[in-house]
Amino acid sequence: MHTITLIEGDGVGPQVAAVTQDVVRALGVDIRWDVQDGHDIEAAVASIKANGVGLKAKVLARAVPKQVPYTVRFRRSLGIELFERHVHNLRGLPARAQGVDIMVVREATEDIYAGFEHVVTPGVYESIKVTTRAACERVHRHAFEWARANGRKRVTTVHKANIMKKADGMFLAVGNTMAAEYPDLVHDDVIVDALCMQLVRRPASFDVLVCGNLFGDIVSDCAAGMAGGLAVATAIGRGPGVTLFENTHSTTIDVVGEDGANPYPFFGLTCDLLRHLGEAKSADRLRHACEEALLAGLLPLDAGGNTPCTAVRDGVIARL
Repeated sequence: MHTITLIEGDGVGPQVAAVTQDVVRALGVDIRWDVQDGHDIEAAVASIKANGVGLKAKVLARAVPKQVPYTVRFRRSLGIELFERHVHNLRGLPARAQGVDIMVVREATEDIYAGFEHVVTPGVYESIKVTTRAACERVHRHAFEWARANGRKRVTTVHKANIMKKADGMFLAVGNTMAAEYPDLVHDDVIVDALCMQLVRRPASFDVLVCGNLFGDIVSDCAAGMAGGLAVATAIGRGPGVTLFENTHSTTIDVVGEDGANPYPFFGLTCDLLRHLGEAKSADRLRHACEEALLAGLLPLDAGGNTPCTAVRDGVIARL
């Protein structure tokens, strides 16, 4: 039996968490869910550290003056060092581009997200971008290792070294130096604004992208928008002894209605979770069932359809 922390979150979070538990039960995977709402960060973090794995919906916490956002505080408390966002098409899900299969490896501890801002003079603010060699090496190492382990051919360093010659210059230099240790992989680099244009024009041409914190956030959403939306861009956070499967976006009930949530993003996260647990066959069954349900027209509101959340659940379970 696997014990997994489940953070239900807010908005449609509890709804998609409930139908996900139903689907996992139908798969026959033995999971005990340690359910948390997420607002008590200490309790949620303690649960994930004890279990080693967490599945998290979006928590809609109010902004607190002079405090970094809830999501950043949560990740810091958990020790998340980087994120993997695997962007790939789902059969049956409408998308602007097909053939997309991109892994975005995003650094998660520093950059602008370090939260260092101050007033220089009234009306003038400085936001400090923090870049350390240790974090640059860590995220590049993970990207190269992931590419090799998963049969990929190319790793691309994303940067703005033409402007930020010191900070992003080091990020790029670390990628170039480390690439020599992986002669079986092609390594190149791209300036972030040029990358965004190319992602819109030909997203299928990219393989593994390694990014700093801010650029990784932007680039992964841009790629997801081309490949079909949030359902195709799951987020896996990695830290010492913990793995966090996180749905980073949410919708409120008053937007989609009481049974209008889109569970496909959480189902995709669950596929990743199952593979992490060594339940690859169940993960493949779930992904195939989701694709068959989409091909049958079971599209929720925010994917261009009108299928209720529970009807999506029933359709997926029927196709397992």
